[in-house]
Amino acid sequence: MIENSGRCIKKILFKPENAIEYECNNFNEDSLNFIRKIYENCPSIEYLTITFPPSEEHFAEFEKLLKICQNIKSLLIIIYNVDKIETSEKILENGKILLEILVRSAPTNLKEIRFYEDFKFSLENLEDFLEKWRDINNNNFTKNSPEEVTLSLNYTAPSENNGGMNNTRCFGIFQFKLKLIMQI
Repeated sequence: MIENSGRCIKKILFKPENAIEYECNNFNEDSLNFIRKIYENCPSIEYLTITFPPSEEHFAEFEKLLKICQNIKSLLIIIYNVDKIETSEKILENGKILLEILVRSAPTNLKEIRFYEDFKFSLENLEDFLEKWRDINNNNFTKNSPEEVTLSLNYTAPSENNGGMNNTRCFGIFQFKLKLIMQI
């Protein structure tokens, strides 16, 4: 269907839970092919839900998609590893890689980034991302304290959970489900 769209598809959206429940013996290969089909056949896509495992090859293809599809306004990213359960350290590393890719390659039209499933960002990596993102997109981020980064006045107070802080923070046009890892 994507290949026969005449390069006119503007939206590919699906519920995150549907992506995770997708059972396929070839998830890694299928998700890689999906990313490639998008950037080859949908260069004008504006709204995209994308799911892939955290492999080096998938991250590289995702970055290529961002560089080619310059009209993306909204992006829902689901990183899901069907092969193994990731350690907390590996999930943090994947989060860092993803934020670096977004800073390097995200289109200037991108105004909404949503993460679903198991994402973790260290406070340092998140602050670095927000600073660079602000510089690239001229967004008005403010940094209020080491634990609190906001864009606009929308802020939901953190709640303690499992030694970290889980909360939802609204950054105006951005909404992040954050797991801030507090280093003592």
